[in-house]
Amino acid sequence: MRLWLPPLALCALATALRFYRIGAQSLWYDEGISAHQVTRSFADVARAAALDTHPPLYYWLLKIWGDIFGQTELGLRSLSAVLGVAAVGLTWLIGRRLFGAGVAAIAGLLVGCSPLAVYYSQEVRMYALVLACGLLATWAYLRRGPVLFALAAAATLYSQYLGVAYLAALHLHALVWWRTRSRRDWLRWLGANAVAALLFLPWLPTFLEQSTERALNTSPRTPGELLRETLAAYGGGAARGDLPLLGGALLVALALLGGVLAGRQRRNAASLALLVWLTPLALVVALGLRSGLFEVRYLLLSVPGLALLAGLGTEWLAIAAGRSVRRVAAGPSPAAAGAVAAVLLAAVLIPAATSLSRQYFDPALARDDYRGAVRAIESQAQPADAVVLIAPNQAEVFSFYYHGGLAVYPLPAQRPIDDADTRQRLEALRAGHDRVWLLAWAVAEADPHRVVETWLAQNGFQASHAWYGGLQLELITLQGEGGTLEPLNLPLDNGIDLEGYRLATRFLAPGDTLPITLVWRARDVPTERWKVFTHILDARPFVVAQRDAEPDGDLRPTTSWRAGERVEDHYGIAIPADLAPGTYTVEIGMYQGDRRASFAGRGDHLVLGTIAVSARQ
Repeated sequence: MRLWLPPLALCALATALRFYRIGAQSLWYDEGISAHQVTRSFADVARAAALDTHPPLYYWLLKIWGDIFGQTELGLRSLSAVLGVAAVGLTWLIGRRLFGAGVAAIAGLLVGCSPLAVYYSQEVRMYALVLACGLLATWAYLRRGPVLFALAAAATLYSQYLGVAYLAALHLHALVWWRTRSRRDWLRWLGANAVAALLFLPWLPTFLEQSTERALNTSPRTPGELLRETLAAYGGGAARGDLPLLGGALLVALALLGGVLAGRQRRNAASLALLVWLTPLALVVALGLRSGLFEVRYLLLSVPGLALLAGLGTEWLAIAAGRSVRRVAAGPSPAAAGAVAAVLLAAVLIPAATSLSRQYFDPALARDDYRGAVRAIESQAQPADAVVLIAPNQAEVFSFYYHGGLAVYPLPAQRPIDDADTRQRLEALRAGHDRVWLLAWAVAEADPHRVVETWLAQNGFQASHAWYGGLQLELITLQGEGGTLEPLNLPLDNGIDLEGYRLATRFLAPGDTLPITLVWRARDVPTERWKVFTHILDARPFVVAQRDAEPDGDLRPTTSWRAGERVEDHYGIAIPADLAPGTYTVEIGMYQGDRRASFAGRGDHLVLGTIAVSARQ
């Protein structure tokens, strides 16, 4: 029983870290794709996976899991958490067989507390599954269990294609140490591989077709970038900074030490750990150098091998310290060895602990907040509003949170985008809706020419803009081109003239949007970027509503203007739903940081008159 206390304790710690705040963050885009798969039949899951870039095993398991434990954030993410705990237990089993209980405990602790491993054990994606399957295949390889290996190897391939790196590591090790296997062992090994290949054969044509798809908007990474990203991910998961970088560097140093100084009797075992670390790492780095297809999550596969060698290096240093004390004492000092091991582990675990805290609580590291964006829409939406989604596949994660009645328009309808068709769809949308909620993500890939945003900026009035992680939410009013242009021809001291303005209306109700059109002209080519402020003030005068942005919804910064160019610039100011009826003043101006541009003879702001807000009938 005492033998199993360490792995049980490690799994308990891993469980606590992986389930802590597991539902605190919203599902993001990729997780939404996974969650939507649960709503399909098993056959439809396979067909949908074939159109994507991943095999179907994770989605099948998730469908079963979600039906049992619920299709909530906790229910869906808990599958990855359980698989992450299994990976810790498998790391301990592999470490004990290779190096003994001491190294196994250290390696299990490092994987259990790894911020990278914890992060992807709290995500509705297949990375925890492929890691667990790869480790299971490694365990079966060590046990020389052909049936278990065949099943685990096939499951690895059906989980995520990068899992092939684990299988490649095992095959390389078998070839290097071929003399350690009998003829019977080799026949069983070859038979297990044949069974695994036959199990994957039905999916092979789909894999070959998927492998021809090219990643968009990627460029090769430099070796220096990859080194920094890798070390920081090893030490801090999603967190960045000097401390995670140092933690990752120490882990790698300990692993290299363990690999280099492994004794003759441990060379076989150390070479396997080295291959399980470096083969997945080499594949990920090669992808980054060749095509830029480098993602931190792919490094997860190399963490157990790194932890096993780091445990071996820690043990070697601890033993060396104990032997050093023996030279001045009567015998070896377990206390000295334990102290060295504790110090080394603390040096690695302190960066890990701070990074875990940041992953749990730092908003800057939170996943894209679709949950928050949907709440904002639901709290302010009007019945005739529409929702436009860029990229269109956001419909899957959006529908996980939104169950209301607003019309939803995923755009563009094609990939690559058809500019003319997209504009026609937007014109048709305008005929039926006064306001649009634009939810934008990965615009550079879905709409590289920014057709949708440009059309909305030219034909609408942006009333609000907010970031929810890497997700943008904008409220745009499409009606409001009425009103006559009020000529001004006022020069500003930044080389720009305000030719005039147009207010579509001066009578509004709470919840409406005040459309403002400002007409600028550049006297010369502007050399600085200026933002525009539009304010509504009460009698005190305090700002009660505002909209600040660069011209044309941030699409036309002043530095892009040509000399003499006339720019029509649209703004929408959302009238707060709780604003008291009364008369309010409208003012506008330009600023850069803390400095405002001055209008000739008018000061640093210009009053456009008043508006009347009355209770909604």
